[in-house]
Formats: sequence, C-alpha cells, structure tokens
Amino acid sequence: MADEKTPDEGAADKAVQWVRGLADKVMVNGVGRITGSVTWAEERLARRQGEAYRPPGDDERRSPEDMADDIDAVIARLIKESVAASGAQGFVTGFGGLVTAGVTIPANVAASFAINMRLAGAIAHLRGWDVGDPHVRTVAMMLAIGMSAQNVLASFGVKVGQKIAEQMIKKVSHETIKAINKKVGFYLVAKFGTKRATITLAKAVPILGGVIGGAVDATSTALIGRATDTALRGGTLRAEEPR
Repeated sequence: MADEKTPDEGAADKAVQWVRGLADKVMVNGVGRITGSVTWAEERLARRQGEAYRPPGDDERRSPEDMADDIDAVIARLIKESVAASGAQGFVTGFGGLVTAGVTIPANVAASFAINMRLAGAIAHLRGWDVGDPHVRTVAMMLAIGMSAQNVLASFGVKVGQKIAEQMIKKVSHETIKAINKKVGFYLVAKFGTKRATITLAKAVPILGGVIGGAVDATSTALIGRATDTALRGGTLRAEEPR
C-alpha cells in the first residue's frame, strides 16, 4: 500500500519508542531497586554536603552556580559509579525486564543505554535542567546514546557556536520534536540495525542469563558522561569544539 512505511522507517519508529520509554523510566522514576536520575543525584549531593544540604524546593537551597564545587565533585562521582556499573552484571540486571531491545540492538548495548541515560539525567538535574520536562529528557537521551552535541544542537535548530537555554528547548514545536524522534530512530537503526532490523521490540532479547556479563563498554560511559556534563554545564547546551 502507498501509505505503508518502509522497513527502515518501521524499525526506526520502534527503536525511538523503546529508547524514549527507557529514558522516561530511568530518568524520572527509576526501575525496581534502581533509583531514578534525580533521586540518585540528590542522594549523592546530600552525602557530599551533609548538614548543609537542602532538597529541591527548599527556600534555603543554593543555586547550581553557588554550589558549583559540590556539583562538580558529585558529577565526577556519578561518572565513576556508572563506569563501574557498566561492567557489573548484578547492577544492570537490577533494571529487570526494562532493558530489552529489538531492531537487533545487542543486549549489552541496551543495558549501556540505561546506565548512560540515568547518568545523563542526573547530570542534567544537577546542572539545573528540569528532567521532568520531556523536551529536556530528549536532549539528555540523545547525548546518552552517543549522538554528538553538534547533532543535538542542529536538531533544535541551533547553529554551532550558539548556546541554547532550557526555556528555548521547552518551546520547540511538536513537529520539530517528531522530526527529532525520527532522527534518533534512524540513528539507532543505522548504528545497530541489520537485515533483521524489522524485528519488533516485543520479541526483544532479555539481558538476564548472563548475556551481558561484563561486556558493556565502561570507556564509552566515561566519555558520554564527560561529554554530557560539558554540553549541559551552566544550564546551556554548547556545541562541541570543531575538530
């Protein structure tokens, strides 16, 4: 039929639906015994600040700029924890059945996405972004799956060298978000898809049973963590330096 989607388009739609669902759950609510990004970030910040800690919404809570040293230290810790988690099967299986993927995305890569998204959401929160907003989660998600800051900027219509504020992101039109989602889906299919890319996500392979082991690339997690912090530092999304 003329209105049928091509196999690649169908696979891209399924991929982006899965990865957005993963981002929503991992960043906002957490899964099972794995806390969400905000809770995790606040727990580590509270440990760092001790009695001086004030939770979000408290009138006495300092701004991200005023506690920059603490935030820098906490983010460094979160990156270290995530790098360690990348090779720890016990931690990853704590995500339970959530970490499943179709379109031939390997189970270890799917688990890595979960770890990196949780990290990206935590960094975004500590840098003053509202991960409760779906537009902000889209930015963090794109960075977490390895899309470059330049591509993220271009997706939101920002030229290299410009800065984009959170309020600008929240005003992005529905049509633009749909286009961004399609770009994310095609990115996933292009990077991880094969001739079996049309397999539905419902037939995804679970990570349990020792499939993942210690195969997740910890180096990638470290790089993505640092790149995300650079991109979101100061509440603005910055382009990468030209190479």
